[in-house]
Amino acid sequence: MSFPNPTQHPGAGNSCRITLGQANQVIPKVPLLRILQAAGAQGDTFTLKEVMHFLGQYILGRQLYDKRQQHLVHCGGDQLGELLGLQSFSLRDPR
Repeated sequence: MSFPNPTQHPGAGNSCRITLGQANQVIPKVPLLRILQAAGAQGDTFTLKEVMHFLGQYILGRQLYDKRQQHLVHCGGDQLGELLGLQSFSLRDPR
């Protein structure tokens, strides 16, 4: 499926494309799409809100969050960590 005028969002890195003509839908590249699908996502085009929802579901389902400080996500050794190039991150400090 092809969409007109895809542009690279500055914060999206190499994870997805944002299509401006399609109500700000994102088309995740395969590594991110696999993570979203593991969390229950269906299809290949999502809103940013849906991407964030499924990322949250993925983190919860895999229990990647710190049990005491739940804003910390420990993703080293997981697909999410490989995608982001991080061992851990804080939900309070999005980059």
